[in-house]
Amino acid sequence: MNNRSRNRLLGVNKLLAEKVAEIISILEARFNCQVEVVQGFRTFAEQNALYAQGRTKAGNVITKAKAGQSFHNFGLAVDLCKFVNGKPDWNDEEFWLNLRNLARNRGLISGYDWKFQDKPHVQLGNVLPKTKR
Repeated sequence: MNNRSRNRLLGVNKLLAEKVAEIISILEARFNCQVEVVQGFRTFAEQNALYAQGRTKAGNVITKAKAGQSFHNFGLAVDLCKFVNGKPDWNDEEFWLNLRNLARNRGLISGYDWKFQDKPHVQLGNVLPKTKR
């Protein structure tokens, strides 16, 4: 696991970080590649900026979650990606299926299984903490 991933895991729940580190180790060995945490904890401002994409800002819609509605906002989710020759590979279906299965086997929820698929996403639990807004 590279330093960027280690640093991104510092901002998430310790149990999630431990499970993700194990998943990364397995995936890197299985696919002979670098696997990176590309997203970890997100501030509400970062979440709202992503939510605006494809709505009020240019780009494709990539999230249905506003600030406070994403597990990333509470350090309970990460997004992972396989890297080949230093570049993210978003198109390896076998990788995404392996990530989903490894996450499920560790009690994590995979965004792969959602109607609005989010294949890189894994999260701890399925109920958001209550927040004051």
